[in-house]
Amino acid sequence: DLAPYIERKLFTVNTGHATTAYHGAQAGIEKISDALADPAIAAKVSATLEETSALLEAVHGLDAADLADYRATILRRFANPELPDTAQRVGRQPLRKLSRHERFVGPAAAAAERGLSTRALVGAMGAALAFDEPDDPQSVELQQRLRAEDAATFTASVTGLENDHPLFAQVEEVVRARQAELR
Repeated sequence: DLAPYIERKLFTVNTGHATTAYHGAQAGIEKISDALADPAIAAKVSATLEETSALLEAVHGLDAADLADYRATILRRFANPELPDTAQRVGRQPLRKLSRHERFVGPAAAAAERGLSTRALVGAMGAALAFDEPDDPQSVELQQRLRAEDAATFTASVTGLENDHPLFAQVEEVVRARQAELR
């Protein structure tokens, strides 16, 4: 069964890369490697990946030590200053990345359904909401919709979560916070 390994890649590599990009962009840091060199951002990325690893362990029975090694390998790769990845490139298409079965809402929803921690994942979603890149059409649309829609409508339409889902209120809260920044 490949599903555990596909999810491990999506919820570690993709989630970690995007989390680094959005927290880095929010801090005004251009390169992914420079973002991970910032201890506060590195801690947020690590916390996010610890949440996704807890989910992978709970759902698929993956070994905690193996997941820790995998996280460390991925973070070392992202931290390599020879790789030219930028927050602007990695952060592109935030609406897609915030959708129901993608790298943030997918694992956070599954974790919330199991009573697992989602604080860091929701924090990463909050950072994604602040991604404001004029050259990325989805980023432009994201910011327009945050200004035009109420928080509940935005949360439901972008994330695909029902308003009675255990994650909905947490995401709606970070949406409201971003909307307050824009006003």
